[in-house]
Amino acid sequence: MREDRDAARSLAAAGPADALSTLPLSAARHRVVGLVHAALAGSLPPQAGDALEALFREELARHLIVVANVRRVGGLLESIDLPFLVVKGPALAAVAYRRPRLRFYTDLDIVVQPGRFAEALSTLEASGAAVVDPNWPYHAEHVAGEIRVSTGIDLHWHFLFFEELRRVTAIDMEEVFARRRSIDVAGLPIATTDPADTLIHICLHACLEGGDRLIWLKDIERCVANDIQGWDDVVERALRWRANAFVGAMLQRARQVVGAPVPDDVIRSLVPNALWRALLAGLDRAFPVGPPRPRETPASLIAEGMQPDARSTARFLAATAARRAYAFAHRVVGKGAAEAGAAAGPADLEARAEFLARVESHA
Repeated sequence: MREDRDAARSLAAAGPADALSTLPLSAARHRVVGLVHAALAGSLPPQAGDALEALFREELARHLIVVANVRRVGGLLESIDLPFLVVKGPALAAVAYRRPRLRFYTDLDIVVQPGRFAEALSTLEASGAAVVDPNWPYHAEHVAGEIRVSTGIDLHWHFLFFEELRRVTAIDMEEVFARRRSIDVAGLPIATTDPADTLIHICLHACLEGGDRLIWLKDIERCVANDIQGWDDVVERALRWRANAFVGAMLQRARQVVGAPVPDDVIRSLVPNALWRALLAGLDRAFPVGPPRPRETPASLIAEGMQPDARSTARFLAATAARRAYAFAHRVVGKGAAEAGAAAGPADLEARAEFLARVESHA
């Protein structure tokens, strides 16, 4: 650790002033403020150092809010004997990072079983939470895999948000719950996913968000280094769940960008199409993660649009491009999100009931 810090400080000392002045904002954009602060605090020019310190304190405050939420939400759900998992955020920091306090997070991701999702949501609302975007027709149409509430909680019943993607994959959340493990977060025993499911989940999340933030790739690297004991379970489940393309793409990117120790045979097993592997690697080299860009890159777009195989991904990306072109040509705009806590009319209540019934049907 000391060697890494010394190397980082040597790089900073040799760096141009304009690059150092933008370092705090870049760290915030890539969500690595804690890691950068640990490496460079006290060694930056005054303006950059003050900005980094301010960001660090903001992130620390958010971290404390999330930890308090773990206690509060855990107590609420345990009081009604409702099993839940904590994923990403504090759970990921605890299992993947040897210094968890350096891995900051801004919200709390809770997973419950679909048959008790409505009960969990009602319990949170009764405690004062409000749905941030109560666009119930949209949630019902896509059978949304998560709902965000105003107390900084993302309530999930599945790893994937869209029903369309769940139909072409085969992720078994009952398996995930059956394999859960107990870990310690801030002195609290909580349940989270087992090592292989954790890695698969964070790869899915990173991929479908574009895979263009350093923290997502560092999370993958840390999971591989500190939480994964072997590759058999990861490969077998990813293939069986038809999630292998997403997982393989992110493992390859994490290996290329942050040096994740992923064997070649694992990448080949997950992404067996050699041309597809080469294309993904080439895009990662041409459009590297890191530099700020005004818009999405081909590398991030192909990750966001990933499907279970190369052919279906190409079709999906082509259809998405056509929809965007049509929307631009006809100036189509979406409906604005409803305000959290806004009064719901009869149609909204009907759509909410439809959404919750569709979620329950997955039980």
